[in-house]
Amino acid sequence: MEIRDIQSRKWQLTINNPQEHKISRDDIRASINELKSVVYYAMCDEVGEGGTPHTHIYIAAKAGLRFSTLKKRFPTAHIEKALGSHEENRAYLKKEGEKYADKADTNLHDTFEEDGDLPEEPGQGYRSDISLLYNLIVDGATNAEIMAEYPNLTIHINRMDKIRQNVLEEVYKEKFRELTVTYIFGPTETGKTRGVLEKYGYSAVYRVTDYDHPFDRYSSQPVLLFDEFRSSLRVQDMLLFLEGYPLSLPARYAQRVACYTKVYIISNIDLRAQYPNIQQNEPASWKAFVRRINKVIEYRYNGSPVDYGSAEEYLYTRNEMPGWVAEAEKAEEIQEELPF
Repeated sequence: MEIRDIQSRKWQLTINNPQEHKISRDDIRASINELKSVVYYAMCDEVGEGGTPHTHIYIAAKAGLRFSTLKKRFPTAHIEKALGSHEENRAYLKKEGEKYADKADTNLHDTFEEDGDLPEEPGQGYRSDISLLYNLIVDGATNAEIMAEYPNLTIHINRMDKIRQNVLEEVYKEKFRELTVTYIFGPTETGKTRGVLEKYGYSAVYRVTDYDHPFDRYSSQPVLLFDEFRSSLRVQDMLLFLEGYPLSLPARYAQRVACYTKVYIISNIDLRAQYPNIQQNEPASWKAFVRRINKVIEYRYNGSPVDYGSAEEYLYTRNEMPGWVAEAEKAEEIQEELPF
């Protein structure tokens, strides 16, 4: 299962056999220095009880760093969100204190190095719990992650969603979201929905099953999943939901700001069977719907899922491609050549 792409200001990395992977200290420093939000890092070498050499790295940032960002720069590393204070993480690398007494012999003390100043911890410079809560939410932390790392903030649980919504409204009311839209179809019990939920983590996916009130419980999830979709919403609404422009989602109790960047439309029926009346009577709307779908995937009882490429590629072979597709592609090429 793919690890959910969480954010944190504190990370612990372990690189096993760095020499075998031809990873030098200079390589590590260069990769960390590419991360502009990093304010402090430390590293130290160890030799495990089994004789495996490895390098521990602690990174502290002023803003949230994504797991995927670190994994891109350190593909061979084991990466974990760091718990505890900055001082505790520093002590872990140096194996200082009684709790690490049995590890002192495995630690290569002379290899320890650090750069930057340790950031202030909550209670040392934060004006209030609310300002800490605000910064954690800006970093993308979920309610569960906040309460796990800062139990004292549990008393503010009723404020968390409201603060998050206000933060996201400010971010996304002026920001275009680059959307990736995927249509997945196939028979029941082939893992279509489960595959998406396990890829991103259940809490990161907003799953629409009530098409009368689809967004009542939406809460800033980055992944939107339309499940068991059979022309379930008006096509004119779907065209808005599949665009990246700033958007307030309709809900009965309060408007929800769209924050998702990935959309999955999951159905038991072929894409060709969606919106038959629209295909017949409003071809322009059907074309607009098709053009918004970046990928079509078919799940089968036997064998791996089949990726057909974009909806246009799936619905029309190159020889069968209708004129409007070629015209649209030509218009995009012309636009790319314009200096504005």
